[in-house]
Amino acid sequence: MNLDAATHKERHLSRQKAIVLLGLACATFFGLTTAQLSRYVIGGRAASDVGDVASRDIRSPRRAAYVSEIETQRQRDLVEASVMPVFTPPDAQVSRRQLSAARALLDRLRQVRIDAALLPDDRIKQLMGLPGLTLSRTDAESVTRFSDAAWTQVDSQVIGVLDDALRTPIQPDTLAQAREKIGNQISLNLSQDEARVATTLVQALLVPNTNYDAAETEQHRQRARESVLPVQRTFEANQIVIRSGQVISPIDVEALNMLNLRRPDLGAGDLISAIGLGALSVMLLSLSMTFGHDNVFSRPIRNTGLSAFIVFFATLLPRWLLPGHGLLPYLMPLCLVGISVTVWSGTLPGVVSGWVVAWLVGLPLERSLEITTYYAVGNLMACLALGRMERLSSFVRAGLAAGVAQCIIVIAFNLPTMQPQDFATLATYLLSAIGGTLVGTAIAPFILYLSSVLFDVTTIMQLIELSRPSHPLLQQMLLQAPGTYHHSLMVANLAEQAADRIGADALMTRVGAYYHDVGKVPNPHFFIENQLQGMNVHDQLDPVTSAALLINHVTDGLKLARQYHLPSRIRSFIAEHHGTLKTKYQYALAKKEGGLLPDDSLFTYPGPRPQSKEAALVMLADGCEAVVRAQKPADVEALDNIIRTIMADRLSERQLDDSNLTLRELELIRQSFFDTLRGMYHPRIQYPSMQTQPQLNTPQGVAMPDPHADDLTEKIDLASIPRAPDISL
Repeated sequence: MNLDAATHKERHLSRQKAIVLLGLACATFFGLTTAQLSRYVIGGRAASDVGDVASRDIRSPRRAAYVSEIETQRQRDLVEASVMPVFTPPDAQVSRRQLSAARALLDRLRQVRIDAALLPDDRIKQLMGLPGLTLSRTDAESVTRFSDAAWTQVDSQVIGVLDDALRTPIQPDTLAQAREKIGNQISLNLSQDEARVATTLVQALLVPNTNYDAAETEQHRQRARESVLPVQRTFEANQIVIRSGQVISPIDVEALNMLNLRRPDLGAGDLISAIGLGALSVMLLSLSMTFGHDNVFSRPIRNTGLSAFIVFFATLLPRWLLPGHGLLPYLMPLCLVGISVTVWSGTLPGVVSGWVVAWLVGLPLERSLEITTYYAVGNLMACLALGRMERLSSFVRAGLAAGVAQCIIVIAFNLPTMQPQDFATLATYLLSAIGGTLVGTAIAPFILYLSSVLFDVTTIMQLIELSRPSHPLLQQMLLQAPGTYHHSLMVANLAEQAADRIGADALMTRVGAYYHDVGKVPNPHFFIENQLQGMNVHDQLDPVTSAALLINHVTDGLKLARQYHLPSRIRSFIAEHHGTLKTKYQYALAKKEGGLLPDDSLFTYPGPRPQSKEAALVMLADGCEAVVRAQKPADVEALDNIIRTIMADRLSERQLDDSNLTLRELELIRQSFFDTLRGMYHPRIQYPSMQTQPQLNTPQGVAMPDPHADDLTEKIDLASIPRAPDISL
């Protein structure tokens, strides 16, 4: 794909995402407005909605008669459903066309039968392969064995039976039945094989010869509906409309509306207020998600959708539960709104979501200023206390911070006017504040766990679980591909330190690095870090096969990731850590051997390019660690030159275009890589040989083993060693 096409595709996807987000904003506005009006819809009326049970007898206040639209519609639907579909008469053109097709097919069968140039087996194959006809081998063999007289009878029967069958109406839904009846219409003078072949041919040629007449059918149905007179219901004064304990049906609701027993008490001012607050809330939420640390366009839509849903639900539920209760507002665990949205969408959206829910829930209540401030400050402290969310203790810290802040708000609003006899009430409020935050802190991880299971949203609990060395997939990598396991640990350390430098998600980066090369587990011997010295299987393979084996570790990794139910965010590291790079070593060999420019697609990873800063960090760390390990730079200048070369290569090949990394962040990454790799691959001390050391209590001519032999660095001509085939530079 060329650059213009890729740019066009990216813009198209961005427009699609913008449209989806706009629709989500409209849905959120509608939901928040509806949630605010929900108390008006239900409260202060004589009856409930469809499906509810009447708590008392409801009587008609006066004599009333009205036309029941529900009952009239029900009667009309019943009459309409009884009208049968109307079909056109048999179409003679269809019959003539099928008879012509039958004659052509029979002529073709006759030609194959009498073709002396065909061998018997070829004749059978041609019969079985005729278009528009499915003959079994048995039927085909029967056709070749028929005598001319027998075939003439079959020919006559096919035309005659087909003609008769097409004279009767055949509808699309009765075609199967018509075909089943063909066998009974074949003449009994034919043998069993002749009858079977004739039946098969007629069934193949039989088609519907009538069409559904939608206009005529609709006219019949419309006339049937119009024949039903409006159904009138009459209630006398004081007549029971709904009895106590009765389940309310739609027709009961209609009666209540007609008798003015179900009219909501909602004014124009309430409606305008709800619309205004809903619009303001959506604008603030949209701005916070657009200008937060992670832009809404770079975040999965499901995260934004979940954030919007919990704001809506946290607004709707308290509107039903809290009015009329003095203690329950302090127990309501609304701090989990800020915690959940912070995990899904970021700190700024979490804070704004908490404030939005605080005023939408608190304003209609008594002591509205206190309750609104109570919820807003609790959410603010919970969001700020979460921090990097790299441990489960972060939730405990957030709950404690929210609880302390809410207790301070309760004391600040109540203590100045408190009488001695009211201290017990104040203590109850304080205990309720602490209890509410503890409940919210306990529920939040459960909600996040459900979001990860149901909506594939990566959460801290998942990352902590995946980062444990006891995970089955990491254990499998350790046992089957120890070199890859060690390489992944090095890449994880390298990328995690850089993520800390630039403010990216360090835990996500580390876990993604653990699993980025998991696709090497099925075939570890194809990769240099798992091979014994001098036993490189790629030396015996052609460049195309060698490149395919290396590229397959991406697709194999995605298969393993799905098998072990890794979240999609972690799977993206597997797909993106090589981006759309080439296996340049194999590409150069292919070009050298063939003399022509080889097909790029055979040597290119499937991609996509890194779509996040974390994935880009793993790509850069993967390349730098592999090259540094392979080339063993002798000094820091050579090490720095390798890092700069790798990063410049990735930039020149536009692999970082979709990652949102800035030049400033790339420089911080380079510095971090340099510091970490200098510590990982520092030069070893060249110990003196044992001949220069005094030998104690050793037989003459026998040297003691060097206790530091494993640390000796063998001097090797690096230019004579081919580059590792799994390093895509």
